[in-house]
Amino acid sequence: KVPTICAYCGVGCSLNLEVEDGKVVAVSNSFESEANNGNLCVKGRFGFDFINHIDRLTTPLLRKGGKGSPLEPVSWDEATTYVADKLNQIKEEHGPNAIAGLNSSKATNEENYVFQRFMRAAIGTNNVDHCARLCHVASAVALDQSIGSSAPTATTRDISEADAIIIIGSNTTETHPVISGAALAARYE
Repeated sequence: KVPTICAYCGVGCSLNLEVEDGKVVAVSNSFESEANNGNLCVKGRFGFDFINHIDRLTTPLLRKGGKGSPLEPVSWDEATTYVADKLNQIKEEHGPNAIAGLNSSKATNEENYVFQRFMRAAIGTNNVDHCARLCHVASAVALDQSIGSSAPTATTRDISEADAIIIIGSNTTETHPVISGAALAARYE
């Protein structure tokens, strides 16, 4: 069992990846946390098939003949050398702020941390972002303007203590199922 954080949404549910022979075969709760209180949604528990999917790339591909040529499998050494050379060339010709990085919501918190450290320390730019900005920027701005911080102000457990729950402009059951489950459970307490 490998403890990690679910990659589906931004709730931050703790879970275990159960690994056999180097492949993820199941997902289970890793421990009770403030985020998910021991619960996992169907997407967090069963949405791991992309990890071992047959169409997932396992070897780097490079267009050796330049633009328009077919992608060809190359070694990791050749791919990382190529990328490093191109990044260094851009830095030398245009400066580090000519480079920007956009990370994925499917990456773990640990991977996102390493990526932003790479962009800031190795590349020398603060031009690093995450795709969550596109879907959560409105809520972050609203929180910042109303309370002075864009960070959530409550935990999932706090939902059961609320006198009222108001959800506007969100299909919470679809986008953040564990939060929806907590809200539905609070309705019957």
